Amino acid sequence: MGNKSGQVPQKSAKNTHPVKRTDTKTGSWKIFSLLSLITLITLFSFYPAFKNSFISWDDDRHVYENRNLSKPVPEAIVYYFEPHYILGNYIPLTMIVYTLTYHAAGAEPQFFHAVNIFIHLANVLLVFWLIYLISGKKRLTASIVALFFGIHPMHVESVAWVSELKDVLYGFFFIAGLIAYCKYLEAKDEKPDSFNLEMEPASEQNKRNKYLLMALTFSFFILSALSKPAAIIFPIVLLLFDFYYRRKSDKWLWIEKLPFFAVSIISGIIAIKAQVSENLIVDYYPFFQRPFFASYAFLNYIVKLILPVNITIFYPYPSLAGGHLPYLYYAAPVIVILLFYGVYRTLKYTRLVAFGFLFFFINIFLVLQFLSVGIAIMATRYTYIPYIGLFFIMAMYFDKLYSTEKPRLKPYRQGGIIALISFAIICCYATQVRCEVWENDDTVYTDLLEKFPDDPVALNSKGYLLFEQKKYEESVALFAKAISVKPDYTKAYINLINSYLGLKDYDNAVKITDSALKQAPLNYNLLTTKGYLLSMRQNYTEAIRLYKKSIALNRENTDGYVRLADAYFQMKDYASSVNTLDTGLKYNANDYVLLNNKGYSLFLMGKITEAMECFKSSLSINPDFTTAKVNLSNCFRAINDSSGKKK
Repeated sequence: MGNKSGQVPQKSAKNTHPVKRTDTKTGSWKIFSLLSLITLITLFSFYPAFKNSFISWDDDRHVYENRNLSKPVPEAIVYYFEPHYILGNYIPLTMIVYTLTYHAAGAEPQFFHAVNIFIHLANVLLVFWLIYLISGKKRLTASIVALFFGIHPMHVESVAWVSELKDVLYGFFFIAGLIAYCKYLEAKDEKPDSFNLEMEPASEQNKRNKYLLMALTFSFFILSALSKPAAIIFPIVLLLFDFYYRRKSDKWLWIEKLPFFAVSIISGIIAIKAQVSENLIVDYYPFFQRPFFASYAFLNYIVKLILPVNITIFYPYPSLAGGHLPYLYYAAPVIVILLFYGVYRTLKYTRLVAFGFLFFFINIFLVLQFLSVGIAIMATRYTYIPYIGLFFIMAMYFDKLYSTEKPRLKPYRQGGIIALISFAIICCYATQVRCEVWENDDTVYTDLLEKFPDDPVALNSKGYLLFEQKKYEESVALFAKAISVKPDYTKAYINLINSYLGLKDYDNAVKITDSALKQAPLNYNLLTTKGYLLSMRQNYTEAIRLYKKSIALNRENTDGYVRLADAYFQMKDYASSVNTLDTGLKYNANDYVLLNNKGYSLFLMGKITEAMECFKSSLSINPDFTTAKVNLSNCFRAINDSSGKKK
């Protein structure tokens, strides 16, 4: 039959979507209602976190002891984009958000918690959008994934811990980048028909849209990488989406990824440098044991998705029995291999399982401790993005069960609904309970010690809390136990020394310091502590030698400069004291203690005007620093007294 319109028929766009689409003509009000309900449930689950405080585990250096947050915003932006590392991370965008939050509300912990929670709520909406796209616009599937992404208790650490702003922030840009890439993949790529000139503008517009979507994808990736180094895996995830969308592997597919891989490699190099700067890359265990750790952690993450119990801030490496790991660690690689084989077999029928499983694996691979970073075998915050893949598999199969017309499957539908609702209630409750655990130091460290009563990190953390509460005798017992479990645990030694100093038991403080230096003779903190103990006995010459050695090991060792300057001060060598503090200020220009101490030495040297400038600079950095206020008043009094005598 001929074409009655007289026009050349147009080629229909190839449908590259991996899943058959559902009918979406029912309007957007259902989607709006679903999103509103999911958002409210997530908000309800995390509501206890709004009243939480800061904790001393990383929040101090990120926020409440970070004087750089008070910098003017333009200056802070420049500062953080320079290579300044925070706890072994290059996260300039995250630090800028902290700075903006600080300028908006000061160091109020509730406001910082609110920022984390609202970004998490935004991420819930983005997850819905992403899953809605890749599921073939299945509202039920998108709703289930978004809901459990929002309320799963394994995600509490990422949201309820102020220091994990980087997690929710990188997640926001990471998911947004994937959405842009999905839109890019689904964009039509029609060639205009030469006999129909009206198609030309539409095709050109389509081409521009594709370029824009790819530019958006790349921009979101960069923003994600500037928020947290975990984003460097993004290019691999894009290739996974190519696989899922059955995209043809041609030259352009790889060329378009080159800028992504370039940024990823640069970000990875910076991340390693940042980790090395904090000595976070360690080799406590031989390399051949790491696959066992990685396999065990990998399986544990999967188990905790289904059974979210015994969740805590810290998961220690296992204790060796006779030099051997527990048997479960040796079995773990075999189970992982069988699991991968099972996933591979599903490719005969669908790409769904492989896509979701590989999304989980790719995003969690870098934190499986093949390269040992830190002293924990796993952490719940690492599941924030990876769990999306596993949730997607579960939700797609539940959607299939829910909408089935097969008589043999219908009896299971009601059971599936009951299981899903029950799991959602359990997650909601467990998330609220975990948010309450994150209320303050006491609740966090008590929970940690209850779950790992013999772990040195748990003992040291609880002991430090008792030390801050001036319960020195109780803290001594915990620090001593931590050292008995881990004889080379430097932090516990330092805390034990400080506890003895709190008890004014100087003999034991000296004894523990000497024992600690045998374990770590080049630890700058221990050398500074030993110098301080010698200064207390007025052995300033030997103390000065140790302070200088400590500073040589760490040029940014503020306490070393303060102690060295004080030793010169006690010897009435004020000029050397000032020179020491000047050197310290080269590396710590905004340290108000160094500025105050320099001012005091200048004051005693009779250089009142210079001393006043130091005190003013100190107060400009910390307006609440009482010592500098008193010293500045003494300067004014000295000037007035001098004027009175002249009269």
